[in-house]
Amino acid sequence: MPLALVLVYLAVIVAVDLMTPSGLRLDVFAALAPMTAAALCSYRQTVFVGILDFCVMVAHHGVLTSEVAVNRVGAFVGNALMVGASIAVARLRRDGEELLERVRATGEAAQRALLRPLPLRTHSVVVDGFYVSSQREALIGGDLYEVVDTPYGTRVLIGDVRGKGLGTLGAGAAVLTAFREAAYHRRSLESGVEAMEQGLRRYHRSAAYQARSAGGGRHGTGAAEDMALRASEEFVTALVFGTEEAPRRDDGKVPVVFVDCGHLAPFLIGPEGGVRELAAPDPGLPLGLGELAAASRTTQRVELPAGGRVLACTDGVTEARAPDGGFYPLAERLDTWARLPTPELLERLRADLDAHTRGRLQDDVAVLVMEPGAGGA
Repeated sequence: MPLALVLVYLAVIVAVDLMTPSGLRLDVFAALAPMTAAALCSYRQTVFVGILDFCVMVAHHGVLTSEVAVNRVGAFVGNALMVGASIAVARLRRDGEELLERVRATGEAAQRALLRPLPLRTHSVVVDGFYVSSQREALIGGDLYEVVDTPYGTRVLIGDVRGKGLGTLGAGAAVLTAFREAAYHRRSLESGVEAMEQGLRRYHRSAAYQARSAGGGRHGTGAAEDMALRASEEFVTALVFGTEEAPRRDDGKVPVVFVDCGHLAPFLIGPEGGVRELAAPDPGLPLGLGELAAASRTTQRVELPAGGRVLACTDGVTEARAPDGGFYPLAERLDTWARLPTPELLERLRADLDAHTRGRLQDDVAVLVMEPGAGGA
């Protein structure tokens, strides 16, 4: 389509040039065609338009057939320079787009390695959901999730690093790495959560983190205190779920335990509809702040019935604002959609969230729905 418009423009200029006196030169206007093509069309199309423009102008006006030959030669050289510049711009634009595509593909592969595409299946559950980064051109940001099929059962994580965007990837990767390792070697969820907190602390003590933090902090006296303060502010809220590896019960129920690390409470969606918030009576502190609590985090237990589901999300959902400042009414929406199949529920939720915010999310969003199921990991 852009090429067709450029060719129509060039044809109009040539037609007007043919109908006007020879003293009125339209070479400059014709030379805008390859410049426009350089901005809108591909490199090959720009070369084609440039050569066509140059040939048409030379054929129509000639070079040395005028009484004022210097003017003709000047117009000829000027047109040639415009065409050459257009082709050079198109070449630079093409090379830039190819480089951007390679960088985007590399970044996408790295991000997909950090967060695997949903849905994810284990021997006991199916976990589906979606992830939306608030940062343009990024697949992930400060939210994280993982599903691991271990010898002890399924382990599911959803978390939210304080902050948003790509600057939170380091802390998120540290927690994810610790979770994946602990899931295979630590049977209890409490022990796995301790390993995740230790992983976050190691990241905050790493040279890479300290170098990045020092760039925005003060130097000299108080630098160590300033860095410690920055580390304490980069905490991670999380929910860690676990199912025991055991024969499936006759009633189809799956016992689920979970640990709340300062995260939003999950919702239990019944098989016949109805939504109940699984609020912890004493939720634990976020990862990175655990040493401030006298007691360790505790687990909660819930029976996930056949056809029942657990929905967990990050605060990018509940704190999503409409243009008038209103927060997203998640519980109300879930109560309306409780009978929908999981893929349709997620589709409705994502579309409604986008409509509520008019496509202007202020924070990263992660939503997971866990339900009993069978299948390979």
